[in-house]
Amino acid sequence: MDKEEYGILKAKFLKLFANVPFPLREEIIAIVDNQPFSWGAAYGEVKNDTDKAQNILTHLKQIGLL
Repeated sequence: MDKEEYGILKAKFLKLFANVPFPLREEIIAIVDNQPFSWGAAYGEVKNDTDKAQNILTHLKQIGLL
């Protein structure tokens, strides 16, 4: 994934996250490297541009959330 695509997916994720109700933010939305990520955990990874952020965004794109 190039930087432009990453930026687009990140923006889409942040916009989507802002509309997720607080009780649902504890729900698991992705499993990356056998580690589950809730909305909140995924937000932390994406916001801080960690190594796992790209994998999370790719997974969310594949399942049709982004």
